[in-house]
Amino acid sequence: MKNRGKSRNKYMENMRNGIFGKGKKIDEKTILLAVSGDTIALMQVVDAYQPYIKKLAKRKAIDKDGNTIEYVDETVKRTLEITLIASVMKFNPYM
Repeated sequence: MKNRGKSRNKYMENMRNGIFGKGKKIDEKTILLAVSGDTIALMQVVDAYQPYIKKLAKRKAIDKDGNTIEYVDETVKRTLEITLIASVMKFNPYM
């Protein structure tokens, strides 16, 4: 049973690294400051999630020459950032 937990942890670590890259962990102090409304801490949280937000906001389109291009939809990106900020502000770490 213990091996299963280790393999799950490794899976989650690999998944996290694929989304955020290595070294982008948010420490507990920053999260608590962000939850309490600290603007700088909130921006650090949003910055840590930028690779994932950009990945979710990517869209494909066809240009005038018929080539497929990928771009980040800024409206979707901003919506995701605002949703993240609102979720952090609603989060209660003591429940």
